[in-house]
Amino acid sequence: MRMLHDPTHLYEGALTPRADKASRIISSLTYAPVLTAFMFILIDLKAADTAVMLLTTASALVFATILPIVIVRYHSIKAGNTDGDVVRKEDRMKPLLGGILSYLLGVASMWLIGSPPLSFAMMVSYTVSTVIVLLISTKWKISIHATGVTGPTMALSIAYWPWGLLMLLLIPLVAWARYVRRKHTPAQLIGGFVYGFLITGFFLWLLA
Repeated sequence: MRMLHDPTHLYEGALTPRADKASRIISSLTYAPVLTAFMFILIDLKAADTAVMLLTTASALVFATILPIVIVRYHSIKAGNTDGDVVRKEDRMKPLLGGILSYLLGVASMWLIGSPPLSFAMMVSYTVSTVIVLLISTKWKISIHATGVTGPTMALSIAYWPWGLLMLLLIPLVAWARYVRRKHTPAQLIGGFVYGFLITGFFLWLLA
């Protein structure tokens, strides 16, 4: 792999078949809605009330995983992308708007359920974060994969301290996979990680 000469440029090297397969697998497993499902299931296990735990988890899976995946997949195919990504920042507006609506429904349902503070804080964080990502995307293609890995990392670090910190190991893997697949520049990845930690940290401090 070529050395990084300019953090604002895409990767210009060649991928071996093994590296191509590994980067595809990492990208799929660290897709934001997939990590979101994993995170909510684990943090909801901490709920004292079984009914609240089950309802909160169901709400999270519907509004933060299933619907966002369906929305992004639809718009990805519509934009002519075959790998499930929405490549051009100009094509991100509609799927992001759909995601915001889905997250808002999730916030409302969790409020009615009386979900645990950590789960509710994360759903609010996803909603506001996606609004800001939409605004950023009008000018710059910030990495949603990078942003999406930071939220679960912080939430699981709180819920399962210190073992949740193992999620930090995903950050270099995500950065590598998204870079060599030419989905993002190093600057877009760093921006995504930093933004994700800041926005998630704020709502965890405020609500959880």
